[in-house]
Amino acid sequence: MDGLLFRMRVAVLWVAVAVALVGSVALFVYEEGALEEMLAGMAEGEPLDDTALFMLTAFVLLPLVMVGVTLLLNDRLNRYVNVVVGSLLGLFGVFMGSGELLAGEIHWHVWPTALAIAFAFLIAGLGVVGLRQRSSPDVTDSVSPVR
Repeated sequence: MDGLLFRMRVAVLWVAVAVALVGSVALFVYEEGALEEMLAGMAEGEPLDDTALFMLTAFVLLPLVMVGVTLLLNDRLNRYVNVVVGSLLGLFGVFMGSGELLAGEIHWHVWPTALAIAFAFLIAGLGVVGLRQRSSPDVTDSVSPVR
């Protein structure tokens, strides 16, 4: 895959991750009783302290930062960074979402989060595929025409 094509695809996917996460937060606020609970300083039984707000902000801003990183880094380092960050964000999302699944409570805000997790793993997969293509020798380069 061409370097510029990879960058554009991954940048659009990072924007989709950010939009899905913001949509998840918006759906969470509109759930019944969630706004009152947040005004009381709690969210899903957990206290809303500075650490929780920082984590929520970082979870939403990280994909937007990755758009810039994807467009600015050189090709090989770009693919490595996208593999690592996409995998970590996807695993963190699975870890956070598994609590809701284990509790047996699936709310509407889980679905955009699941979409964001899928996009994050897709980004990591595109990076792995790109690294494998770059590391394997091109067959057309090694074959000389027969005369």
